[in-house]
Amino acid sequence: MSLVYSEDDSTKTAMITVSGKITKEDYDTVITPIQAFIDKHGSINFIEVVESFAGFEPSVLWPGIKFDITHLKHIDRVAVVSDIGWISPITKAAGYFMSTKLRMFDMDELDEAKDWVKSSA
Repeated sequence: MSLVYSEDDSTKTAMITVSGKITKEDYDTVITPIQAFIDKHGSINFIEVVESFAGFEPSVLWPGIKFDITHLKHIDRVAVVSDIGWISPITKAAGYFMSTKLRMFDMDELDEAKDWVKSSA
């Protein structure tokens, strides 16, 4: 599995770790618990740790876009954690189009990313 999902009720923080190629099966496995977590808390924080990324199956693109558009208003902060060079500029560019607070961290700053998203709780 290329997506690993976890959540922390005390900080209302969901976390996904990406490793490899994201399949439709991976997406379907994590989307239901994310939806339930949002339903439970109303608004959440999100950490995405990208260890490696080999793309995604095309069948994930449209459902992912629809989910993001519908639920972005329920996400207060997003921390993207990765050492992959091209992730940072894309993350920063996306941040200009979002009302959600978005920040990029290097892999060795994972604890700092967790502290940053918790600071809104």
